[in-house]
Amino acid sequence: TAPVTAKIKLKIPTARYGEGGNRLSLSPRDMGVLMHRVFQNARSQQEVMAGIRRLEVDAIVSREESARLSESVERAFADPRVADWFSAEWKLVRNESDILLPRSADVRRPDRVMIGDARAVVVDYKFGRIKESDHKNQIKRYMELLGQMGDYSVEGYLWYVTLGEIVAV
Repeated sequence: TAPVTAKIKLKIPTARYGEGGNRLSLSPRDMGVLMHRVFQNARSQQEVMAGIRRLEVDAIVSREESARLSESVERAFADPRVADWFSAEWKLVRNESDILLPRSADVRRPDRVMIGDARAVVVDYKFGRIKESDHKNQIKRYMELLGQMGDYSVEGYLWYVTLGEIVAV
């Protein structure tokens, strides 16, 4: 019988390394998916930054990519709206939580919903470079649903993170 160690193979979950140890760059789409995950697991700016550092530590992004992402996020958090969304002032914060549609089995899943005393804010992150009219319709629907769920004013935003733009809906 062969020793157990002879049967073990190393499998790297992402194709980050080419022959000779050359790093491969992530596609913009893959980078968007990763950043979406970072934001979905974060309640604060510190947690967003820690998520970016974790991507580097786990060798999913290079040191240069991590630095570029960190700079981009720091610029974004300079906007008072973004700083507010990730502040500790909210009574309830939900990331990627389902909203069940009335009289239906369908669900909607906004990226981030924050609820305070008399105010609810819904934000959808977009990491691509294209703005589509469907994006606004999506936020409007989220806003309608939140308005039906409670007695608060509802605000909605599209955050085009890569483009550095926030669109109020």
